[in-house]
Amino acid sequence: MPRATKKKNVRKPKPRKSGTLGFAAIIGVIGLLGVIGIVASKGGDAGAQTGPDIGEHLHAALGINICGQWKANTPQYESAKGIHSHGDGFIHMHPYSRAGANENATVGLFLDQANEKVSDDSIKLSDGTDMKNGDKCANLDNKPGKLRWSINGEEKQGNPARYIPSDRDVVAIAFLPDGEEIGTPPVVTSGQNPSDLGGQPPVSIPPADPNAPADTTPTSEAPATTATTTQ
Repeated sequence: MPRATKKKNVRKPKPRKSGTLGFAAIIGVIGLLGVIGIVASKGGDAGAQTGPDIGEHLHAALGINICGQWKANTPQYESAKGIHSHGDGFIHMHPYSRAGANENATVGLFLDQANEKVSDDSIKLSDGTDMKNGDKCANLDNKPGKLRWSINGEEKQGNPARYIPSDRDVVAIAFLPDGEEIGTPPVVTSGQNPSDLGGQPPVSIPPADPNAPADTTPTSEAPATTATTTQ
């Protein structure tokens, strides 16, 4: 009888892992770049600001310089959102709901509620001021102006309406030719205090001049009360 043949042990080749590892590394890099992109996109005009929480009571100085002349303070008004004006040259941030809190507490919201608007190339105020990039400043040798703005004395780019102020910020919005200084809002240079702080110590607003000494006087606010009428 013929002898049975033994089956040979055939070893199957193991799958190579180098391709899998390479793919995983690529996915990891893509994921990291995605996270970096998200973080960067959240910066924009608002920077790293998070805005006031519901129940907080913060203040930021605001001045508007049109062709070298500071305009009157934003008119007094109240708002159910809690972002409002006392007509004193400050943005009062006292959110009552999410609509006025955190990333919603923008310069644009403050002005919109006063029927005023600003963008990266234009500004319109309730007193009839309506300027767009390229319009001439008659009192500045008819030079063409453009929308410019600064935070705490540092000129910024982009749309100021998207900026979320921090407590004690100095926001200056201007329509000026290149080369003209934006300047410091009068409410800051006069040392005026937000009207609802009463006899409390002055708010320590950072000076526009980076070489000027900063006021380090501790501050505190009176307990917040729910306002039913405009003060």
